Amino acid sequence: MDKHYLNSLILSAVTATVVSSLVFFLGARFGGFTSFPPNNVGAINEREMTKMMTEMMGVSSAERLPLKTASERKERLEFSVKDGVKEFRLSAEPIRFEYAEGKTLLAWGYNGQIPGPEIRVNEGDKVRIIFTNNLPKATTIYWHGIDVPFEQDGVPGVTQKAINPGEIYTYEFIASPAGTRFYHTHGGVAMGDEAEQLDMGLSGAFIIDSLDYARSKPDKEYTLILDEWQTMPIAAESRPLSNLLKEASAHTEDGEHESMMNMSMTMGGGHAMDYNLFTINGKSFPASDPIEVKKGDRVRLRLINAGTSTIHPMHLHSHQFKIVAVDGNPVPSGTELIRNTITLHPGETYDIEFVAENPGIWLFHCHELHHADDGMIVSIVYEGFSLSTITEPENKESLPESEHRMMMDQ
Repeated sequence: MDKHYLNSLILSAVTATVVSSLVFFLGARFGGFTSFPPNNVGAINEREMTKMMTEMMGVSSAERLPLKTASERKERLEFSVKDGVKEFRLSAEPIRFEYAEGKTLLAWGYNGQIPGPEIRVNEGDKVRIIFTNNLPKATTIYWHGIDVPFEQDGVPGVTQKAINPGEIYTYEFIASPAGTRFYHTHGGVAMGDEAEQLDMGLSGAFIIDSLDYARSKPDKEYTLILDEWQTMPIAAESRPLSNLLKEASAHTEDGEHESMMNMSMTMGGGHAMDYNLFTINGKSFPASDPIEVKKGDRVRLRLINAGTSTIHPMHLHSHQFKIVAVDGNPVPSGTELIRNTITLHPGETYDIEFVAENPGIWLFHCHELHHADDGMIVSIVYEGFSLSTITEPENKESLPESEHRMMMDQ
């Protein structure tokens, strides 16, 4: 066969493959279509946007949703005691939440926040959660890692009927076993829309303290919920796809307030899982809350991967830690692994402990570095340090200006 003919065949095949892949990728990323409309490629028209907002958020426009800021978030859910039972009130509703200064995202939140407030009880407590569904869709709650009676397991179509919009449903069980647990939606259809609802933000920590926890309590303790989001600017319905490609990151520092659309709204849970925003406790670095310690502290981090799809190898700078619990269950003393990186799959929890013995400012971040670049970082700040104390190193040297200019011109 002629060499030039063979080369042209190979080039044609490669070109066809690249074009097909690009069409599939762009279609999945920006609406799930495989053919583009002839005008304003990749656009979402106003009627489609209004319909989607009404179906998923219960309102016709984002401006009609309550804006929830970080300062409004409650760390822990309060309870009352009735007939020896700890009674909590929980709800789910559509919101706009601020994940970084001037940046908001459409979501569903428990008690109007991301993540939902922490529920904290003692092992053996009788617990009652009275849940109100203020969403425009049916939903349920699953108690991840808690040994509840099957009637309380929260699986629609299997252990209970889905909780319809406007309905109130009561869960009741004994809190067991002790450890880092969490609660999250199990959707409104039997294994049909759980991923969509969880990607909309419905999760929160559920911590069950052991009866002897006070004796082993660390000096500092933080719960970190890891989550991922696929976003696009809400104004995208009036912008062509070529412009949207320049705005793929929800973490772009443009200095302007812009609400982001949660792409889980658009495709019934079948979006491309092309996540471009990663948060810790609902915040994206540098807005994430720092872990504040002082030298000598024994620090416990309760890590929860509440995402649906993404693995997070979390790395601690310049410290080593012990893995003291896996999925909430304690690791026997003397058998704990010593690590500086721990990988969390979706649905996993790990408790890690380290001794704060290296004063300074350090990072704890996802070492899938695209996730870190898009927000999954939290700082560890020792007493006496702050970002404002950072100074130029004494041994820093600069190239002469003429030499630097010569290198840049090469």
